[in-house]
Amino acid sequence: MDTTYTLTSINDLTPTEAAFAGGLLSSVLVIGLIITVLLIIAGWRIFEKAGEKGWKILIPIYDVYILFKICGVKNWFWAMLCVSIIASILMAVNMPPYIEDATGYHLDYSVDLSKYPTYIIGIVISCVTSIIMEVAIAIKLAKAFGKGVGYTLGIIFFPYIFTLILGFGKAKYNKKAVNA
Repeated sequence: MDTTYTLTSINDLTPTEAAFAGGLLSSVLVIGLIITVLLIIAGWRIFEKAGEKGWKILIPIYDVYILFKICGVKNWFWAMLCVSIIASILMAVNMPPYIEDATGYHLDYSVDLSKYPTYIIGIVISCVTSIIMEVAIAIKLAKAFGKGVGYTLGIIFFPYIFTLILGFGKAKYNKKAVNA
């Protein structure tokens, strides 16, 4: 027996299905909020351990600058910002067309992307730069708090967990280790 189920609107849900979906969504949102608050507190503590004001973690972009400063590479922040701007301009110069369909408004990747070389170059520059900076910051941050290679790999592959460990753990910031 072949059964198909097509949901055409939210009104097609039974009350039980709607309650389950609402409960699931609420649970995900609450868990996400709890994790976000814990990460903010951990970041706040990391900043304070490094001699910075904790509230700086709350300001987007500035918090990244402070992290780079804590890691002893604040000039890299400006280089990263410039590279990001250049990559964004390259992507914007020759962008594939947007389409609107049942799933929303998005880039049309069904087109031949070889006709948009600056877009591809911008994406590659952005991704490669981000990966390099993530690894470099992980190395410097682990070193700043007296941690080794294993911890560096933890920051790279499990950043949320290792941020919590660093923020709530007993690790101390060592400015001399950053500049060495």
